[in-house]
Amino acid sequence: MAKTLWPKSSSARVDSSLSAHSIMGLVISAILFVVCLSGTVAVFEDELEWWEQANVAPVESVSPAVLQSTAEEVLRRDPETTHLYLYPPRENWPRFIAGGDNGIYAVDENGTFVSPLEANWNEFLVHLHYYLNLPESFGMIIVAIFGVMLVSMAISGLLAHPRIFRDAFRFKRQGQPRLAQADLHNRLSVWTTPFIVAVAGTGAMIGLFTIGALVFAQTNFGGDTRKLSEAIFGGEVIEADDTPAPIVGIDLAVEQLAKDAPGQPPFLVVMHEPGQKSQHIEFYVDETDRLIYGETYTYSTEGELLAIGHNADGPAGQQIAMSMYRVHFGDFGGVAMKLIYFILGLMLCVIIAGGLNIYFLKRREKGRAAPRLEALWSGWVWGSTLFLPVTLIGAILGLSIGWLVAIYWIGSAVCSLAACVLTSAAMAGNVLRLALGAALMLCALIHAAVVGGDWSNPYILLSSVSLFVTGAAFAAWPFLRGGFRPVVAGKDLSFTPGE
Repeated sequence: MAKTLWPKSSSARVDSSLSAHSIMGLVISAILFVVCLSGTVAVFEDELEWWEQANVAPVESVSPAVLQSTAEEVLRRDPETTHLYLYPPRENWPRFIAGGDNGIYAVDENGTFVSPLEANWNEFLVHLHYYLNLPESFGMIIVAIFGVMLVSMAISGLLAHPRIFRDAFRFKRQGQPRLAQADLHNRLSVWTTPFIVAVAGTGAMIGLFTIGALVFAQTNFGGDTRKLSEAIFGGEVIEADDTPAPIVGIDLAVEQLAKDAPGQPPFLVVMHEPGQKSQHIEFYVDETDRLIYGETYTYSTEGELLAIGHNADGPAGQQIAMSMYRVHFGDFGGVAMKLIYFILGLMLCVIIAGGLNIYFLKRREKGRAAPRLEALWSGWVWGSTLFLPVTLIGAILGLSIGWLVAIYWIGSAVCSLAACVLTSAAMAGNVLRLALGAALMLCALIHAAVVGGDWSNPYILLSSVSLFVTGAAFAAWPFLRGGFRPVVAGKDLSFTPGE
């Protein structure tokens, strides 16, 4: 037998290496699961933000005069801001939001400032998905890398299954647990591949743009990222002049926009350099049947059209860049498309969880079961899911974002470690599903008691009802599957319905 240069290893060393490899796989899958789970929930970030501030009444429309007076009030409250942001109500989003660089407010149809826009949990959720609650520049790079990995896994998975189309609708529910899990994993992967590639690909591109921008700016624009941004998206259309000047012209520009882009009311109004002589107004309007974030029209304070962004008909790279956000979050096609994205996102979470389940079942079949690692994984999947509604309850009760971040990550880790030490994977899943159901129902009940809100508002009503019904389903799940049999620290504390 030919000698090998690779040193021989004892069986103990091999087992130790395999355990280390398994733990690394757990860590990667655990982070990927959190990214996908938070992104799935964040599809409804606008609705959840409003639900957190349920006492803000809907606003169907605002006049140009109200937009003008609101801008003046924003500058009075935030005199140091370099931009003013006005979000007029839209047909599918009856709210009026306004603010500057240092604060955003909910405003009524008369221009009266109702309250600061404070949605701590929504901000925590979005930061979790974008950055994993890490420093933003570093966190976005990490999330982008996981997006690349997800695209790679989707493509390699397709290539690894030559009968993929023939077996697309074949699902084995009976037989060996590993084969049933593998079949579910493969079927869901096939059905969601276009979604996975689109969402993970756009997420990776959004994140890696930060790195690419730094490198490209260094090699082509002398390190000036602002010049790079101007080359892609266009720069300022008026030469800077900080001579003080009163805020004027928003109402006039709105009226002129109605003539230049009939039937396309703005969903975002940005005043650049407010209170200065070089101030000007930029409008974002929806482009029908297009995925771009919006077309832009820029006006002077005298109502003169200064520039059009050409996001809809400009260079292909510009159109692609302006389409990333809506493709990634399903922010097109109304509530129906958001529901589709939400369902597909849940399927992706099942795929990720199932991938490691298959691995553990293979180990069992080969006589190398790893029950502690199985419990650790089960605890993480359901613990990280459980602590989303737990942190939502904390936000309703007034906890700051810092507390929400600490509670989420520490709580998820404790659930995972407790499952590893105290019980089995199946039992950990049952206990945590029950806790998840209770937390979701408590979200709706505590919100009704603490925040209240206008129950005639469908956004508020549907959000609360959805939370409660989903919670009830999760709470009932362990009992509907033939009994709830807790095993803690080796003791069987069985309970079945009717006992």
